[in-house]
Amino acid sequence: MDIILIIIAGIATVSFLIVSILASIVARRHRQDAMAHCRYRPKKSLMIGTERRCFQLLNDIFGQRFYIIPGVSVSALLNHKVGNQNRYEAYSFIENKTVDFVFCNKQTLRPVCAVKLDDNKTTNRSPGSDPKDMEKFFQSAHLPFVRVTKLDKLDRQAIIEEFSRVIYETSKLDNKRKKK
Repeated sequence: MDIILIIIAGIATVSFLIVSILASIVARRHRQDAMAHCRYRPKKSLMIGTERRCFQLLNDIFGQRFYIIPGVSVSALLNHKVGNQNRYEAYSFIENKTVDFVFCNKQTLRPVCAVKLDDNKTTNRSPGSDPKDMEKFFQSAHLPFVRVTKLDKLDRQAIIEEFSRVIYETSKLDNKRKKK
């Protein structure tokens, strides 16, 4: 009796593996067929509305000195492998997060500053998605992070004031770090 149950369990296990493999093959083929039928076309504009207006203002003000790159992944800017921290946990907070603009030094391409447009309508509630959380990540990396919140009053003077405030606060952090 026990041998029959073992044989039945073995047959069921082998059958399950075969069905799983076949299902995987069918799903892969279906995906490849779907990919062959999908078509794409270029978007008319990379940026629209407030994002475009901000990009143009940033280029007018800072474009002579910095490259301004739109839509950069936070994980491309911040290294999560710091000290003995849990690297998977640290990465999980920054993966799939983006900033709207990054300023890079034209000679070295080193990131100098990150900019996030914050309309206070955050729909993604995952940890690290809130611009206030992002600000903490960038502070820990000593990389200036500018959160532009008054999107309806976006003009040259407002941008200059916000950048001045952030650069001043970052310089205070750098001075504290050097004293230690």
